[in-house]
This record gives sequence, C-alpha cells and structure tokens, in this order.
Amino acid sequence: MKKFDYMKSFKVLLAVALVIIVAGAFVLGFLNFNKDVKYTKHYEIVVQANDIGKAEETVKDTAEKVFRQEGVNPVYSESTNDNFEFTLVYLFRNDVSASVVESLQKEMDSVFQQTTVEVKVEKNYAEGYFAFTEMWWALLAAGILLVVAFFYAAIRYKWAAAFAFLITSVFGAALTLALTALVRVPVTPAYLAVLAAAFVFTMAMALYFMNTVKEDKKNVANADATAVQLAAGAFREVFLKNLVTLIAFLVFVVAMLILGTMAVKFVALQIVVAIVSAVFASSLCGGFYAGLRKSKK
Repeated sequence: MKKFDYMKSFKVLLAVALVIIVAGAFVLGFLNFNKDVKYTKHYEIVVQANDIGKAEETVKDTAEKVFRQEGVNPVYSESTNDNFEFTLVYLFRNDVSASVVESLQKEMDSVFQQTTVEVKVEKNYAEGYFAFTEMWWALLAAGILLVVAFFYAAIRYKWAAAFAFLITSVFGAALTLALTALVRVPVTPAYLAVLAAAFVFTMAMALYFMNTVKEDKKNVANADATAVQLAAGAFREVFLKNLVTLIAFLVFVVAMLILGTMAVKFVALQIVVAIVSAVFASSLCGGFYAGLRKSKK
C-alpha cells in the first residue's frame, strides 16, 4: 500500500486554493459581487389582492402568464399573506413598461370579475441599498477574536503553530470571498455575518488541529516524530471529523433551501460557500505548521 504523502497533498491543495483566490479576485475586480436585486436599484410590480381565500396560485399563474406574453422576466418574486390581504411582489433589474402593468391589471380584473376578490397592480421604483458597513460589527468581532486566539495559540502551542493558525484563518476568509464571487452566489447584507462566521469556524478548526498535534506529541511513540509526520497524523485524525461536520451543515442548509423564503435561501447558499471554504482552508493548517517549524532530526 502506498504511503500517504501529506506534504505532497498539501502542495496540491495550496495550489488549488491560490488559483481559486486569484480567479475570485479577478472576477471580483471586474464583475463585483452578485448582489441581490432587492439591495440595488430595481423595479417592482406589486399585486395586492383582498379577500383572496385560496386563490393565491391563481394570482401567481395569471401574473406569470402575462409576463410571458409581454416578454418580461422577473428576477424572482416574494409574497406575504396576513389572511386579509395577499401581496405578491415581482422584482426586475430593468424598467417595465406601463403597458405590462395595464395588461396585468386587465387580466386580473377579467379572471376575478365573478368573485369578491379585488386586485390592484402597481409599479414601483426602488433605490435599494447595499453597504458592507451594515454588519461591520460582525467582522470587527471576528477580527478581535482572531487577535486573541493568535496569542492564545502562541502561548499554548508556540509561535509556529500560532502563525499557521493565523494563515489558515486568513485563507478561510479569502476562499469564502473568492468562491462567492466565482459561483455568483447572491449577496445580501447578511453576507458579512456569514463571512465572519466562516472566519470563526476556520479559526476553531485550525485550533482543533493544533491541539491534535500537541496531544500527539505527548505520545511516547511520537517522541522522534518530525513536524511533517505530526501534521500528517493530525490531518488523518481531523479530516474525517471535519467532513462529518460539513455534511451536518449541508443537511441543515438543505432544509433552509426547501423551507425558507428567498432571502433565507440566499443566506443558505452563502453558508454553503462559507463552510466549504472553512473546511478546505483547515486542511492546509498542517502544511503551514510543518513549513514554519523545522523538522526534528
């Protein structure tokens, strides 16, 4: 059986990570993030219906039929129902002509003319908003935690481990940003909180990795083990647990995608990118540690 070469695998993983980060930076520089239409300048067609009863689907089907006939495509729609008034909002990146609104109003009036349902259709223009300052506190808290954790790692695991932890944590955040730009996940103001969570999650996994190395060093069988051998052993120990953690998160995210509103679904996609990036970055921790620490002879 071929012996596992951790450092060779580390170099491959590091090269993949760097390619993703560079490609993500390129896309980010030219295309920016794929911001959710709600948080940028956009147009809305709002359909409000009173005494709707169980006719929600009829309203939706009618609206979509008119949009197809008029050749306009909404980005997505959102709806609310307080048991008195049903509100259906279609969001568009570009302006929608008045004739579309008129056609939709006429079609709604025709469909519901024999009922007590009253339908009102109107078009709105929204400036939208999107500022990374909205959740600056999340990144600030993550940054403070990183500094504290760095010195904790330096005291508990020595400086090589502390710098390996620091580099791994930064890679986790960088991979999250790059993958978000590359796969064009819709970005909402909640993204900063997700990014901070990915940062913290990467830190936690990196500290766990360094703690595994420390515990392995106490084993008399590893008395003469080099840093590379310790890193390889810790990687085998930690990787499967990280993989199980990733799968558990993905199960939770699938539930969000199935049951959540559109805004929740967008956050769920952001979480997928963040968790995958954090797990990927944590797999590099051992290589950074081995590279920073001279091997024992």
